[in-house]
Formats: sequence, structure tokens, C-alpha cells
Amino acid sequence: MTTPVSTSMRTSARSAYVPAAPYEQLIGADWIAGTGTFEAIDPSTGQPWATLPQGSARDVDEAVRAARAAQRAWGRTTLDQRQTVLLAIADRFEEQGERFAPLLATENGRPIREAHLADLPTVCAIFRFFAGVVRSLNGEQIPVADPETLVYTRREPIGVVAAVLSWNSPLITLSNKLAPALAGGNTVVVKPSEYATASVLEFLRLVADLLPPGVVNVVTGVGPETGAALVGHPDIAKITFTGGPATARAILGAAAQTLTPSLMELGGKSAMIVAEDADLERAVEDALMGIYLANGEACIAASRLLVHEKVHAEFVERFAATARRIRVGDALDPATEVGPLVSARQLELVRGHLDRARAEGVRFVTGDEPLDLPQDLADGYFQRPVLLADDDGGSTISGTEVFGPVTVVQKYRTDEEAVARANSTPYGLAAGVWTSDLRRAHTVAAQLEAGIVWVNRWFDLAPGMPMGGVGESGFGRELSLETLREYTAVKSVNIGLGLQRFPLWGQARSEEQGQ
Repeated sequence: MTTPVSTSMRTSARSAYVPAAPYEQLIGADWIAGTGTFEAIDPSTGQPWATLPQGSARDVDEAVRAARAAQRAWGRTTLDQRQTVLLAIADRFEEQGERFAPLLATENGRPIREAHLADLPTVCAIFRFFAGVVRSLNGEQIPVADPETLVYTRREPIGVVAAVLSWNSPLITLSNKLAPALAGGNTVVVKPSEYATASVLEFLRLVADLLPPGVVNVVTGVGPETGAALVGHPDIAKITFTGGPATARAILGAAAQTLTPSLMELGGKSAMIVAEDADLERAVEDALMGIYLANGEACIAASRLLVHEKVHAEFVERFAATARRIRVGDALDPATEVGPLVSARQLELVRGHLDRARAEGVRFVTGDEPLDLPQDLADGYFQRPVLLADDDGGSTISGTEVFGPVTVVQKYRTDEEAVARANSTPYGLAAGVWTSDLRRAHTVAAQLEAGIVWVNRWFDLAPGMPMGGVGESGFGRELSLETLREYTAVKSVNIGLGLQRFPLWGQARSEEQGQ
């Protein structure tokens, strides 16, 4: 029997983030209060830590108006001017962004060590990538049959972008949308998740003076009020959303009424295939990171492990041995490896998935033991890391996104079987294969139905690598040159170089007069 993980051994005193000033929305040049407020909850304690503004449909309309007015001038800026602004944002965040690590831990339960290692440098990297690639934003000269015709294209801004954010990695998600939209000459109205609003407001407080007023606006509040008003606004030129398929369907329903194009980065049930010739030590380490990084609240999590029958037992033993030692606790503690889930609702959803798996007879390899938590964390939203065994992959949880620190290990015999299993869900965001066989690596990568395929690694998303999915994982690509095309419109210019055109009109009358 394993010993429950204790979080009582802490490396530092608890110091939750304290806002320097009341939170307000950013509309044009002004920070304004909402029509009401709602509480931000620290998921490690279950207690309120900040008060956030609840925006209204009128606030949304004013933000869109401000963005539309600002876009006229911002859209005429040169590429080097936009590059300078993006680099300035990256530099400012790099110089002053350390305070965002405890903020993320307090806000959504991101372990503070991960915020330092992943979130903060990734934000800088995204803005610097688009600052560089924006200089490649050019049209094309199109060869045509007529030698006296010149056709070329221009890449132009699309207008006002509505950026609707998720709560699991709010600063990275914000950067993935804001940097390319600004690089393309657009203005933006941001709607953060109600579970991760403060970090977005703090980011704009930090960098707002680097942008002309109205270029970036933030409206806050619950989705059915603020979010619905934004995605249904007739002056929005494009909607970009990161979140779940259910919300995406509601957004697309609203977008259909105004014919607004959208970019959707949605959920996943990503499969990591471990072949019999894999480096097991490294594969296990990657599988652990693939599911337990970000508390398992990641759309690209390795939530299905398809392991060859010859190495299945050893893989499971190694994985479980480490999973049992993972430190679960206060997100603000640097020793914490898995923090709380973002909310009581999310914890309830995850436990509901686990209850159903238990009722279906799925075996808990590890993670079914109670947590031993200190009294001040008793009301936090903690879930122990779970490894489930479902050899044939027939259980409900093997095909359902859980969005928590839960993964399911399956057993397979042939590559064909593994690929078929990996492709058996409606999702198609990420997948991967661990193997030392070069032919297998390329063959399986080509057969996996996913927007991202990793070989002998997981969770590596370098700026420049297109990120996005197929099926219920969405459409459109982020983090790459492809993204700039998402945020620009193509204009074709056709120039006649010849002096004469073939006569088509008035010929019959001219012939009659000549008789």
C-alpha cells in the first residue's frame, strides 16, 4: 500500500498575490469599472483573493467602437513600427514579469515552478517570434497568361479581432492571439475567462502605454453576458477562441448570424504511442510530463498512453512508481509538482469522470488514495495524479477529455492497431510515438490524424511550429507564420499594362453608319 502524499513540508511561507489596485476593464484609453463585480477564488484554498469587474453588453459595444476607431491608424503603421512595438512588449515583460508567477499560482493553480519555467519565457518568445516574422508579411506577384497584365496581392488587416481566452494558460493564450493580431495591423477586444481574468488585466496594465489607445481593449465577466455580446457583435472581423467544443459551438452559432470567420483551438484526447523498441526511461518521463504538467489542464495533454504489450508491464510499473511520489499541494509552494484544479466545478467534473470509470470496472493503478492535506488547504480543489488501466480502450474515459491529472494506459500488439486506436476519437489536436525505428516514426506520424505529431518527445511547442487541430479539436493554426495569414485578408490588384482592349460594345451601330 502506498503512503498518501503530504503537502505539509513546505519550502516557503505562503504569499498569495495581492493586487496593487482595484481591477477595471480597459476600453480605449480608460480603465473603467463594470456594472457589477465577481470574486476571484484561489484554488489552493477555495477562498476569494480579488474582486473583478463584471462587464456589460454596453461595455462590449464601447470596446469594439474604440478598437474600430483605433484600427484606422494602427492598420496604416509600417511593419517595422509594429515590430518595434512587439519587441518592446517582450522586453517589458521580460524585465518586469516575475510577479506574474505568484499571480498565476494564486489565480488558477498553476504550480509556481512551472510558471517560472514555462509561462513567463513562452510569453516573451511568442512576441519576439511575431516581431521577427512580421517582416515576412508580404503579398505575391501572380503569373498570368496575358503579358500585358500585372497581378499581385496585398496582405491587409482584417479589422477588429475578438479574442476569447481559456483559463488554463491565460498569458500564453493571450500572447498567441494578441501578438499575431497586432502584427497583422488589427486591433483587439479581449475577453478573458472568469477563472483567469486578473493576469490578463495585469498584463495590459504593464504594457498598455506601449500601444496607442484602443488598439487593445479588455472586457471582463461571465461568458453568457460579456462573451456572448462580443462574439455576436456585427463589427467583429474575426473571432479567435481557445476552449472546449461546447462553448465553441455556441460561439460559432453566434458567428453564423454575422458571417464572422473564426479560429478555434479546442480540446483533445491525445494519444502517445510507446513502441516495443522505445527508450522506456525517457518515454515514461515524457508521458508523466505530458499529462501532469499544468495539473493535467491542457488540451495537448497525453491523456491516452498506448503501450506495446511487450513493454506494457514495465512501463506501467515505472510510470506508477513516479506518479505516487508526485507532490500535490499549494500552487505557491516551489516544491509543489501538481497544484489544484482551477475551480470547484472543474474538480467535480474530473471526479465525475473517475466515478464513471470506477463504475465501468476500469482499474486504478494509482491515484485512488486520499490526499493528506494541511488544514489551510482543506477547501482547495486538489486531485491526486491518476493512472488508469484499460487494456482494450473500450471504457468511456478512454475516449473522453477529462482536463485533469488523469491518463489511461492501454495495451496494443501491432502498429496498425495502435494507429487505429489513436484515431478512434473525434478529437485531433496532438499525438505522438516513441520508437527507435526511423521508418516506423515517419510511417506512424503520417497516419496519425492530428494537427501536431511528436516523435520521441511531448509538449514541445517552439514558436514557428503551427499549433492547431482537426475534427473536434478545431481549425486554424496558431504560433506560426500561418497565423499571420489567419489575421490578414488578401487583396488582388490587377493592372492593365496594354494600351488597347478588344472592342466589344457599339460595333453594330458603327457598322450601320459606315454603310
